[in-house]
Amino acid sequence: MLAVEVAESSLRVDRLHKGSLYARAGLADYWVLNLVARVLEVYREPIADAASPFGWRYARREALDVTAQVMPLAAPGSTISVSRLFPRLGA
Repeated sequence: MLAVEVAESSLRVDRLHKGSLYARAGLADYWVLNLVARVLEVYREPIADAASPFGWRYARREALDVTAQVMPLAAPGSTISVSRLFPRLGA
C-alpha cells in the first residue's frame, strides 16, 4: 500500500497529523507531494513515538527534487520520475 497526499496549504497537517495516523496504521510507504517546495517527501519505517499526535511517526524521511527517481515499496523494481508527479509550471 502507498498513500500520497498532495499538499500546499495542508502541508503541516499532512506531515504531522496524517503522517502519524498512517504510521499508526502500519503503512510502510507514505508520500507527501509538496507543491510549495516542489519536492516529494517520502516517509518510511513507522515507529512508536508517544510525543506524536497518534503515538506513531516515521523514522525515515527523504526529500526528493524533480530530478530524482522514486521506487514505491509496493512495486520493487518500478521507478517513477518525481518530475512527472508535479503539474507543469505555466501550464
